[in-house]
Amino acid sequence: MSRLEAEPAAPVRSMAELLAIAFAMEKESAERYAELAERMRGSGQARLVEVFERLVKEETGHIENVVRWSRQSSGNDPDLRQLQWTPKGVFDDENAAVVSPELMDAYHSFAMAVRNEERAFAFWSYVAANAPSTEVRSAAEQMAREELEHARILRIERRRAFFSRRDGRAALTSSRDFATMEEQVAIRLEAYAAFRGERDKAVLSDLAAEARDLAQLLTASPLGTNNSISDRSLESLDALCELLAESYLNAGDCLPSQAGRDRAQVLATTAIKRLAALRYLEEQPI
Repeated sequence: MSRLEAEPAAPVRSMAELLAIAFAMEKESAERYAELAERMRGSGQARLVEVFERLVKEETGHIENVVRWSRQSSGNDPDLRQLQWTPKGVFDDENAAVVSPELMDAYHSFAMAVRNEERAFAFWSYVAANAPSTEVRSAAEQMAREELEHARILRIERRRAFFSRRDGRAALTSSRDFATMEEQVAIRLEAYAAFRGERDKAVLSDLAAEARDLAQLLTASPLGTNNSISDRSLESLDALCELLAESYLNAGDCLPSQAGRDRAQVLATTAIKRLAALRYLEEQPI
């Protein structure tokens, strides 16, 4: 069960305030998922567009339920002016707004959504525990139950996505090692340099030379006993560099020897600096 970063700032003292909080939380979730859907659309990730649009639809349904409840309770729509404080740390996109879209998949997207619902459950449980009235406590408990139901539904989608991903990976017949990946990075950096100005070209050429040197070192002395990376078809240089940095970080946690872990962490630092430099250049005019 995912935990909140911080407990609610203060007790919720009225139904109007509770429904305003619920409306604000669901609205934020819908808007953030919509932004992710647009980002995936812009990157040509049709399957992830479908996933995030599904999540937008779910959250929109939750908003409609809150509005309906508010109208039944007071005759009015939720009033955000009733907010005494703003919930913090309930929704978390887990860096989906900045990570390379090619590194995301449906399983991780639904898993993120499940964790968001679990945090919402924890949030409403805190509200219920500190409610000053029976009415607010009962309403918060109902909200918590609904969040659990939302999480249950999304777990089903997550499970389907997991088996779909597993079946897809089972069809792979090869893997790439770190040396091969570094060589691919070098080749793509050199190709990218051809489209940039002289200053950027010099930086990219240096990065390419560094990657080629690392490829040679890793060929001569592989990183530990398990130095393969799952074969994923990545079209963008950014995604390739990010996957390599992530893989070095994983090796830094998982390799059996301390020497191997230390070496992987040094390589991860190099890869992260390379990724940062690449993203900086991508933001600059040619």
